Amino acid sequence: MSDNIPFDIQLAIMNRLPVKSLLQFRSVSKLWKYSIDCSDFVREYGFRESNNCCLYLTFKQNFEGVICSVDDNLALSPVVSNLKFFNLTPFATSEGVWCFSYGENSMLLIWNPSLKKSVRILVPNYLLEADSPKMLFGFGVHPVTLDPTLLKINYPYYGQGPWYVSVFTLSSRTWYKLDSYCLPRESIRIKRSGQAVVGGKIFWVGSEKFYSDDGISYKIYMLVSFDLITHQFQVIDMPEEMLVGQCLPPYYISQLGDCIIISGSFKFVDFSIIYAWELQVDDGEVSWYRKLFTLPYPIEHDLKLIGFTKDKQPIVEASFVQQLHQSLQVFNPTFQIFQNLVVESNHGSFFIGPYKESLILLNV
Repeated sequence: MSDNIPFDIQLAIMNRLPVKSLLQFRSVSKLWKYSIDCSDFVREYGFRESNNCCLYLTFKQNFEGVICSVDDNLALSPVVSNLKFFNLTPFATSEGVWCFSYGENSMLLIWNPSLKKSVRILVPNYLLEADSPKMLFGFGVHPVTLDPTLLKINYPYYGQGPWYVSVFTLSSRTWYKLDSYCLPRESIRIKRSGQAVVGGKIFWVGSEKFYSDDGISYKIYMLVSFDLITHQFQVIDMPEEMLVGQCLPPYYISQLGDCIIISGSFKFVDFSIIYAWELQVDDGEVSWYRKLFTLPYPIEHDLKLIGFTKDKQPIVEASFVQQLHQSLQVFNPTFQIFQNLVVESNHGSFFIGPYKESLILLNV
């Protein structure tokens, strides 16, 4: 840029450029590199939709891990990366940044596909906290500072017992344990069926077990949120209409834009149904909800909602009772059927996230 243009105007122009251009501009001068790497510039740049790609898709095929970009026409293109995706298990994405676990949950990896840059974080082990199969991770990006934040959640496998929650922020590079007053009731358990990051909060589906007078156990389901600013949990009741009738557990959680999606499936005698509800949460309660879809499919298949196209068509992971591999399918509203995208994966390995350009991790 011309030296006659004031530097603040130059920065304002650069703030409107795609990430690829900014990475090239960092080599122009030390001043530009310092300015682009600055946390204030990264925060102001924020995150934005890409014109060339709408989704990223990861999956495993036999002994190989694959990552592809998905365009508006659902065409898949391989993504070049130095990561070995077969060893990585994706569990969350937030504002264009992905998070994986690997090494039997001994390490986490935060990855920004826009920058092709990643950061590894060791998971702490505490002698007074017996790790159990109920351990789970959470991930989100702080809505103001854009600071990637990790959670490690532990509680006893059976019955009630204390929660142990540790929080890691990339800016501090340290883990710290949450005080008990920040945590939900000990009797609540979080389902490891996905998460959503909406409005600066991470959401999961939770459950709480009760017993009737005759000793029969039953569960009540709810939403559990973690505030990325205050680092406090909150329990939110789900609408009664979602918890009775045809919408039965297990429930899966995902998101569509700024809305939470609760989905599931169930079988009748000769066909099955997959359904999804769309919710908005404000001030600690569900302020609005509606049934997004209820779609039939053949009884010999199992479907799980994993994402949406740019046109909000459901993308599902489909399994057939006589096959070992899963297929990726999208609902065609014109023909009212699920169409196979001719992509096969190992069981349960499909993971989809919206593609957003950001500079998060640039100044790490």
